[in-house]
Amino acid sequence: MRYPWAMRRPSEWKEFASGRIADCRIFDVSSSDRTCPDGKRGTFFLVNAPDWAGVIPVVDTPEGRKFVMIRQFRHGTGRLSVEFPGGIVDSGEDPAQAVARELLEETGYRAEIVVPLGLLSPNPAFMTNTFHAFIAEGCVLERPQALDEHEEIEVLLVPEKEAIDLVGAEDYGHALMTATLFLYMRYRGFCP
Repeated sequence: MRYPWAMRRPSEWKEFASGRIADCRIFDVSSSDRTCPDGKRGTFFLVNAPDWAGVIPVVDTPEGRKFVMIRQFRHGTGRLSVEFPGGIVDSGEDPAQAVARELLEETGYRAEIVVPLGLLSPNPAFMTNTFHAFIAEGCVLERPQALDEHEEIEVLLVPEKEAIDLVGAEDYGHALMTATLFLYMRYRGFCP
C-alpha cells in the first residue's frame, strides 16, 4: 500500500568512483561516490566485512530442547555476551560448512543436520556483508573446544523457552542473535 504523503519510489544510486580508506584487518572502510537518476551526488562510507554465519544448535534432552549457547567478552560493548555460536565465512567457503566448523571449534558439538533459516543484512545503511542464519538439529558433544588465540568461550546449555524469554536482557542483547531466534521461532511454527 502506498500512502498519499509518501514521496516517490526511491531509485538506485550508481557508483562512479570508490576508494579504500582504511584496512582494519577483519574489515576495511571505503568511500563510494554515487549519483542517482535525478542528479543528486554524494560520498558514502562503507564497512566491507566478510560474510558471517550464526547457528542455533539444538540438543534434545529428557527435559526438552536446549540450545548450545556461548558466553564471551565482546570488545564493542565492553561486557560479557550470551550468544549462539558463529563466525566469519572464509572466502570461497560454503556458509553451512562455515557454521558447522565454528560450532565444532567453539563448543565441541557436531550437528546431525544444518538447516538454513535465512539471510540478514547486519546494517544495510553502511555494511556490505551478509549474515547467514542456521539451525543445527541433533547436536552431540563430540570433542573439546578448539579456540582461536584470543577466544575465551564458556559453553552453556540453555532451555529453549528460557533463551526466548531472556532476549533483550543485558547479556542477551546481540541483535543478530535475536533476529536468528525470530527465524528459529518461525521455523518451529511459534509465529502466527
